[in-house]
Amino acid sequence: MWLFYVLFLTPLVLFVSAFLYETWLSFARLKNPKKGRAGYVTATWEVTHTLLVFTVVMLLMTFTQSLTALARSLYWSTFVAAVFLGLRAVAYLYIFYVRRDTKRINAIDWFFAITHVGAAIFLVVTVLQALVFIWTKDPVANTQFFPAFVPGLLLVLALCAVPLATVYRTK
Repeated sequence: MWLFYVLFLTPLVLFVSAFLYETWLSFARLKNPKKGRAGYVTATWEVTHTLLVFTVVMLLMTFTQSLTALARSLYWSTFVAAVFLGLRAVAYLYIFYVRRDTKRINAIDWFFAITHVGAAIFLVVTVLQALVFIWTKDPVANTQFFPAFVPGLLLVLALCAVPLATVYRTK
C-alpha cells in the first residue's frame, strides 16, 4: 500500500505546490496591473492539470472495487471544487482573451483570484476525504497496474519538470 501513497501523493503534492503558486500569482496580479497577461503563468495550467489527472487516475484505478462508495464520499467536495475551477476558467478567458484593457484591475480580477482559493480549499477537502475513506474503510486495492504506473509517474514527472522549471524561472 505504501506504493499507492507514493504514486498518489507525489503528483498531488507537486500539483498543490504549483496551484498554490498560481494562486499567489493571481493575487500578485492585483498589485501590478501594468503587467497585464505577463503577471500570470499560463503555461503551468497544462502541467499542473496533467499532475492532477495522474493523481485522480491513480486513485480510481487503485480502488476500482470501491468506486461507488468512494464517489459517494467525495461527491460534494469534488463538485464544489469543479464549480470553482469552472468559474476560474471563465474568469481567465474573460481577463486574458476578451477584455481589451488588460492593464486595469476590476472585480473580475478579484473574482479570478478568489476562485483559486475556493478551488484550492475544496481540492484539499477532497484529498482529505479520500485519505480518510482509505484509512477508515480499508478498501481492497487493485495493484495490478502499479508496475505500469511507476514508470508512468517517472515519465510524467520528467516531462513536467522541464516546462515548470522554465516557466517559474522566467516568471
